[in-house]
Amino acid sequence: MPYPIAHPKVLERARQVIGLNPIFLDTETTGVGLYDLVIEIGIVDLEGNVLFNSLINPGRPIPQDSSKVHGITDEMVAEAPSLKTAWSEIEDILHNRAIGMYNAEFDYRLMKQSADNAGLPWSIQRDQAFCVMNMFAAWYGEWNRRANNFRSQKLEFAGKFCGIDLPNNHQAVDDAKLTAALLKYLAEYEPK
Repeated sequence: MPYPIAHPKVLERARQVIGLNPIFLDTETTGVGLYDLVIEIGIVDLEGNVLFNSLINPGRPIPQDSSKVHGITDEMVAEAPSLKTAWSEIEDILHNRAIGMYNAEFDYRLMKQSADNAGLPWSIQRDQAFCVMNMFAAWYGEWNRRANNFRSQKLEFAGKFCGIDLPNNHQAVDDAKLTAALLKYLAEYEPK
């Protein structure tokens, strides 16, 4: 079957979300578990303008396996602000905004558990977040029989498939920019 399937409902949803003037967030983390924390946060607007970009000191060592993925080391975050220090600026940006993430379930969970770990009040509602990865998966249309759902694709693949010339290098702000560009691509896509 040729891809993309480009289901009209996905295109309609992408256009609706664009109308909300969303922002886009990405994180890098100490890992993927229930006790892992964010160590980098990037937030951009729909045009890719940087609203926030900072390493975050998690207050604990970064596992070497995680550093191999994103290249962020203990030395790099040693002088970075803690989430507690950066939170008021981040919260002001996210307040009452639609927030696009590539794998929203993961980034939302890691942001919330990091805020909880820091003893910060969590004011970001789950329905503010939307998942560009799920939208791309439905647009692309490869079915995963085991999961009985569309197969998720990596951000790097999505960007290359759509011809978006932005890096996907496991740096939060670059991945947020690519996510914004991907949503714009879906919203502007015209089936042939």
